[in-house]
Amino acid sequence: MALTRRLGLEGRVLWIDGTANLRWIIDVEKVRDFVRKSKEAGINLFVLDVKPISGHTLYPSRIAPKLREWRGTTIPEDLDILQMFLDEAHLVGIPTHVAINVLSEGHKMFHAGPAYENPEWQSVVFSNKRSLILPSGARFELNRFDNTPPPNGIAAYRRSNAPLPPEGRSYAYATLSEDLRVLSLIDSALVSEPIAPVNGEWILVAEGAAAHEFEKLAELGTRLRLESLPELQKLADSDTEGVALFVNPLHPEVRQRVMGVVREICENYPIDGFVLDRMRWANVYVDFSDMTRAAFESRYGRVNNWPQDILLIPDLPREPFTRGSRFGQWAQFRAEIIRDYVTEIRRTINSVRPMPLSAYVGSWFPIYYELGVNWGSDALERPYGFVDPTYRFSSYLDNMDFLMPGCYYNVPFMNEAAVNDTDEVRTVEGMTRRCMDWTAGSTFVYSGIYAQDYRNDPSGFERAIRAARLNSHGVMIFDSSHIVEWDWWGTIRNGLGASTADKSVSAPHEYPSLLNSLRPVAE
Repeated sequence: MALTRRLGLEGRVLWIDGTANLRWIIDVEKVRDFVRKSKEAGINLFVLDVKPISGHTLYPSRIAPKLREWRGTTIPEDLDILQMFLDEAHLVGIPTHVAINVLSEGHKMFHAGPAYENPEWQSVVFSNKRSLILPSGARFELNRFDNTPPPNGIAAYRRSNAPLPPEGRSYAYATLSEDLRVLSLIDSALVSEPIAPVNGEWILVAEGAAAHEFEKLAELGTRLRLESLPELQKLADSDTEGVALFVNPLHPEVRQRVMGVVREICENYPIDGFVLDRMRWANVYVDFSDMTRAAFESRYGRVNNWPQDILLIPDLPREPFTRGSRFGQWAQFRAEIIRDYVTEIRRTINSVRPMPLSAYVGSWFPIYYELGVNWGSDALERPYGFVDPTYRFSSYLDNMDFLMPGCYYNVPFMNEAAVNDTDEVRTVEGMTRRCMDWTAGSTFVYSGIYAQDYRNDPSGFERAIRAARLNSHGVMIFDSSHIVEWDWWGTIRNGLGASTADKSVSAPHEYPSLLNSLRPVAE
């Protein structure tokens, strides 16, 4: 970091989410204004998301469906957003890297995307099928937690407020103790605002036939029964992942699709680099398909008790899972799959023309194994106590020119932690420092900050930009939609340094030989 600072190199990245910015990125004049203001603020790299989590693209693709409309915004039929953006960005001299959501092929909130049309692609989740059994013997599925109840069904709220019913519908409410005893029944006519669960209580919300059953719970103290049965299900049917519909990276059609998208972008557009987003497994509960089991067993040997030898799942969502006897091998296997994917993507890109490759990751490396990715340096001999020493070689950093960890905290500097009632690690500075330790010089790091964390606090956002810059090789600002909406161009300029924003500053990844000289030598 000292060397890049001495050389005057710094990544100053502005991320443009594909759907959040859709209203203005379809207008060439607004794009032109955006790139001009970015240049004036000191930005030296754009990351344009061209394949959002829905699996659609912002350019005409031979492989994936083009996005036509999103939340009321219609894209003109003949508009190629990627080409138009590249034209404008290159006119002002700002390199543009494209990002794709590699392994997401659907949006669960809108039930849209290719993975709904090809359910065999979807990740298979090891989860529980939960049923709530009332004293009357009535049984209702209870697979919705902190979410709206299904028609004639029940939802439970344990961490978020139970909502008011939508217009034209009615709910019935009951509060339960931690051991599922009825504490109260609440007439929906008396509910004028969302109900917050307290002291470990549950709030049940029922509609239709389930609501009628609540009328039979007249005796307070009655105990309900929760039944949990392990099951394997498609991710679209699981509550373990809220938005992105992840697909199985081992499915041959998925792999062919990913490489095809990468190749066609590199062949058809003068992009300056490639960024991998959601280059991971969905969560710790995937993928337990027959295909993935066969791949794991061919590498690590037969699993006698599948999948419990890998993982023991909790009865309730968001409760801790238990690692099985083979979990260490499983964590390494999943990380190796992702490492090999990245290697193949790099090879595919290089077959067209070499360019920088990078990734966005969550910054919480101590538990990132849950997502099946090792983005730490292979200098970390054994980052987790449950893995074999060879786990270190499952890292994909050797194929990364830079990494953008999301250090998304609303406190910029460590010395501000106490007054904000948080710990030092949960600050932009604190987590950025940890990310630098975990990557250990194996790649450049541009610490990511989230504008939404500083809504109505532009001075705090300026400090967050400085905290990222001072402790890594640069900053990645997410997301442009907030900057545009709040007109925070002066805020960015101040965060980057008003005097230096006028100067042309290069990003360190533009000098590959520099990274090679800084990387630790493998032992």
